[in-house]
Amino acid sequence: MSASDSSMTSSAGFWREVRDVAESSVASAVATGSDALVFAGLMTLLVPPLTAGWSAALAALVGGVIHFGLSRWWVFRRFDAPVARSAFLYFGMSWAAAAAHGLLVGYLTASLAPGWAWILSKGVLWVGWTYPMSRLVVFNAAGDGSGSDE
Repeated sequence: MSASDSSMTSSAGFWREVRDVAESSVASAVATGSDALVFAGLMTLLVPPLTAGWSAALAALVGGVIHFGLSRWWVFRRFDAPVARSAFLYFGMSWAAAAAHGLLVGYLTASLAPGWAWILSKGVLWVGWTYPMSRLVVFNAAGDGSGSDE
């Protein structure tokens, strides 16, 4: 491989990563919008013992279903990966995120309004958990032995 081939490969990888981050951000925004509507609805209808933390966790699960579909078929274009494998990994990640989100929102509501706690928790979890796990584990082409990058 020549130096120019290596540079082109690096450039293509960089732009693919930029595309993945941008598309994942859009997918997350759509899923988070759905999540927010469910959270707001549950908080409006708050029936004890449904707390802000439980409302956030349930709403995150709804957003997770939407995010899975968009991430698998649009963002990471994993048409070749078995759906069961992707779903198993994604929903494990999603359940962990939902639990963390519920706990973090529950904790943060001691000092913030539930809406602000929800927003802060969403941002922290997307940057530190959801995107990295989606990219590197759940929808990683190398992880299923296919060798496909698209």
